[in-house]
Amino acid sequence: MNKDESVYVILHEILTDQQNLLRKVSAKMYTHTIPSLDGSTIGGHTRHIIEFLEILLNSYHTDQINYDERQRNLELEKNPEKAIKAISEILSNINLPNKNLMMHQTVGNVSLEIPTNFFRELLYNIEHCIHHQALIKVAFNEIKMSHLLNKNFGIAPSTIQYRETQKIN
Repeated sequence: MNKDESVYVILHEILTDQQNLLRKVSAKMYTHTIPSLDGSTIGGHTRHIIEFLEILLNSYHTDQINYDERQRNLELEKNPEKAIKAISEILSNINLPNKNLMMHQTVGNVSLEIPTNFFRELLYNIEHCIHHQALIKVAFNEIKMSHLLNKNFGIAPSTIQYRETQKIN
């Protein structure tokens, strides 16, 4: 496996883990508001992960990327089956060669244009997924359902690797 392929393997593992978890939850659990997460839901974090990856995929064909211009599809937030299907679509279409992109981002009153590339953004999305999965893990802990989680859910691959070398659980 070359380095380019390994990023897809990592993304596939992370998103498959997300799908497997979603297959275990009810719509009620998926939409339950979590006080310690400022009232957000498992569905809200899942939708957010999906929409960033969909933006990346759509940007591949336009060469322009802007994560601020999300659709915020509330169906993905309310229906775990729709989220599972959307993740499958992403996994079926994301394995693309690298290419240059232009990132557009507004920070406060400042509009930025920053050169980037598909692989850089793919790596960013992997980290973004892990971050939101860590928040989803907090939600599962709060609703006393953490037994449904994979041991490494929401943990960065580098942390998993470090823990393995240190014999830390």
